[in-house]
Amino acid sequence: MASVCAVTPTERIKTALIDDARNAKRFNSTVHATQTIFQEGGFMGLYRGFAGTTLKQASATAFRMGTYNILKDFEKSHEIEQSTATNFANGSVAGIVTTYATQPFDTIKTRSQSAAGASTVDAFRSILADDGVRGFWRGTTMRLGRTIFSGGILFTVYEQVAAIIHPMLK
Repeated sequence: MASVCAVTPTERIKTALIDDARNAKRFNSTVHATQTIFQEGGFMGLYRGFAGTTLKQASATAFRMGTYNILKDFEKSHEIEQSTATNFANGSVAGIVTTYATQPFDTIKTRSQSAAGASTVDAFRSILADDGVRGFWRGTTMRLGRTIFSGGILFTVYEQVAAIIHPMLK
């Protein structure tokens, strides 16, 4: 649902702006990019790359939550005390696992949403033809820089909010 309502259109606009900055320099602003994409492709222009974006979002959520919960269960079974540092570390590890597991979907999404535009299948084929299997993990280092910290922050805040709300629910 998030992919339909917010993620795909915003990712499409973000990718178009990044691509435009490297090449054509057609857009003056985010609003101008949105208007141009809509004028050129209609409503569906904002949803180019929908399949890749949805695959990335769904798999990222599954890997992030799954990894975090596995780590928490391991720590619980080994009586490892939970702390802010532990939660941050768990979230960071979840970010690393998520990035490596879902980077191919992110690469396909980005290729689909680029200025050249391609279907998900065409994006897959072109990545494979251009860079081989390793091409699916292009951009991993940059994404890791973001997901390590965002995962740590996300789960640290999550645990703190849960600690406040949980007693209220009893």
